[in-house]
Amino acid sequence: MYYLIGASLLFTFLLATGIALASMMAGTWRVLEPFCSELRPDTRARLLFGLRVMPIVVSFALILAFILPAFLLYEPLHSGETVGLKLSIVIGLTTFGIAAALFRMFGSWWRTRRLISEWSRNSVPVMMRWASMPVFKLRHPFPVFAIVGIVRPRLFIAEQVLDALEADEIAAVIGHEFGHIAARDNLKRLAMKLCGDILIVPLGRSLDTNWSEVSERAADEYAVGLGSRSTALNLASALIKIARILPDKPLPPMPAVSYMLQTGDSLALRIRRLLALAEQESFTTNRSGRFLMPVVALIAFVMIILATNGRLLESIHDISEAVLAILQ
Repeated sequence: MYYLIGASLLFTFLLATGIALASMMAGTWRVLEPFCSELRPDTRARLLFGLRVMPIVVSFALILAFILPAFLLYEPLHSGETVGLKLSIVIGLTTFGIAAALFRMFGSWWRTRRLISEWSRNSVPVMMRWASMPVFKLRHPFPVFAIVGIVRPRLFIAEQVLDALEADEIAAVIGHEFGHIAARDNLKRLAMKLCGDILIVPLGRSLDTNWSEVSERAADEYAVGLGSRSTALNLASALIKIARILPDKPLPPMPAVSYMLQTGDSLALRIRRLLALAEQESFTTNRSGRFLMPVVALIAFVMIILATNGRLLESIHDISEAVLAILQ
C-alpha cells in the first residue's frame, strides 16, 4: 500500500498541476498574442513551444525535486491510508494519459517508419547540390515537398513539384526545409502532442495551431537568411505553384513530417511576408536559443537548493497528506 499511495500522490500532482499550468499558459498566450505580433516568427515559435510543453516539464520537475523526496523521507511505511474511489479515478485518468502519450510516441515512430518505407518504394534517389541529406523523387498524388524523420531526416519531393518548379525555386524550398531541421520542428511537433496526451483534457490546442503556422514562417525566414532577397521571391513563387497543383481533397496523415502544403489565409500571409522580406536591404536569421540556457541553469540551481531544505520538504509532505485525505 505504501508504494500505491506514493504513486497515487505523484499521479494526482501531475494531473492537477499539469492541467492548472496548461490553462494558465493558454490564457497567457491569449493575453500576450496581440503584443507578440511584432516579434520575429522564430522567436514566436520558441515562445509558443515553451508555453505548450512547460506545464508537463514543470510538473515532472516539481515531482522529482519536491513531491517524491518529501514522500520518501516523511511518509511512514504503515500509515494506515487507503486508496478510495476518488483517488482511484485520478490514478486511472493519469495512467490513461501517460499510456496515451507513450502509445502516441510509439505510433508516431511506427507510422514514420511505414511512411518512409512506402515512399522509398515509390521513389528514386536524386542528386541535388543544395541538399546535404538524402533526396528522393516521389510518385505521390499530392505535391509533396517534405522532410520525414527526426534522427535521420530525408527529403521527399513529388515528381509534379520537380516538373512545376524552376531550379532556383527548388533551392529556395530546400532552404525552407533546412529551417525546419535547424529548429528541430519534427521533434518539437511530437513533444507538443505528447504533452497534450498526458493532460487528457484538450487544453493548449490553440498553441499547437499557432505554432504550426509560425514555424512555417520562421522556416521561410531561415531560407531567406541563407540566400538573398531573390530567395524570398523564389520561395513565394514556389508556394503559389505548389498550391495550384494541390488536389481538392484532405491531406493524408503524415507523422514526424514537415511539409510545404498549405492553403488559405496561412498561405496568403506567408506570401505577403516573403514579398516584404524581398524588399528589405538586408536580412539575417537568429535561430539561437542560447539565452535560455542561463535561465534554465539558474532555475535548476534554485530548485536544488530548495530541495535540500528539510523544513520545506516536511511542509510539502503535510500538504500532500491533506490532499490525500480529501481524496480518500
